[in-house]
Amino acid sequence: MLTLPSPSERIRFNVENEQVPILDLLSYLNGESGAIYQAASDLQYIQENLGFYYITNHGVSSELLTRAFEKVKIFFDLPEEEKRKIIVNNHQIGFVPSKASIMKTELSDTNTMADLNEGLSLMRERSPDDPKVLAGVRFSGLNQWPAGVPGLKETILEYHYEMEKLASSLLPLYALALEKSPNYFDEYFEDAHFYNRNSFYPATNQSDGHQALGEHTDHNFLALLPMSEEPGLMYATPSGKWCVAPKKNNAIVVNTGEFLKRWSNGRFLPTPHKVVVPNRDRYSLTFHYSPNDETLADPLDTCVSSTNPRKFEPKTFLEHMTDYIDAVYIPQKDLL
Repeated sequence: MLTLPSPSERIRFNVENEQVPILDLLSYLNGESGAIYQAASDLQYIQENLGFYYITNHGVSSELLTRAFEKVKIFFDLPEEEKRKIIVNNHQIGFVPSKASIMKTELSDTNTMADLNEGLSLMRERSPDDPKVLAGVRFSGLNQWPAGVPGLKETILEYHYEMEKLASSLLPLYALALEKSPNYFDEYFEDAHFYNRNSFYPATNQSDGHQALGEHTDHNFLALLPMSEEPGLMYATPSGKWCVAPKKNNAIVVNTGEFLKRWSNGRFLPTPHKVVVPNRDRYSLTFHYSPNDETLADPLDTCVSSTNPRKFEPKTFLEHMTDYIDAVYIPQKDLL
């Protein structure tokens, strides 16, 4: 069995003090000797003790991120009736009006307040003759692109390409951190499922106790979230405190999802997080990254032992996402 080096001193210090650790990917992405093992060790320590971190030197251009934020803002500035022309459908693709979701922490009902945000939800771009489109596989329909925002489609598709490339580059680190070979996850992500949830969190004095986005854990393998200019993201620590995620220029937040928790038999932690009502309008470009629909989250043998027996029954990703979306979002028929 491969023995990883000790986690970096700075990573250990941040995690032990419940501060967001920063994983610098420069050496790893440049292929420097031993960098993959040090990065995997740091990742393992983060995921087993906090589950929430930033990456820097990730290779996604700041120009692209700025352009994507700008295009998304233009969309949300459109009149409500224009946005509703692409109202979200059964594939969870399209415009999501405010108060159309109640976020869940591991599908619990602790949160009962609808969320004060709007969304533009997009999946992998597919063609009309795609086998999954023809078969009507849920969450694999055609994207609904809005009119009236020149360049939005081209920009967001470029964003999807870069974010999928980045997420894929992290898979060897996750495999090594779970004591598998670096290419272990490759076969499960050949047709990776991604869900891009672009959001608008309006500044308002009329929240009436609602959060911009209620406390929740994500459904996915992992989520990538480029830093917004306006703060508002908060994360829960293992000791139960809520902390503001500090602004870090050119950083991308990475958060573990519930599917990875199941796959790792509870070893890798999904961090509860929320977005409070901001002082100024806030936007986000969340990229949820997950394996193929048919992937079974059967707890890995490296995560099951006599002291950590199997906690979860096997479940496919499509089953898991269906349960999550149906529990969180108001059905389309109730939005029309």
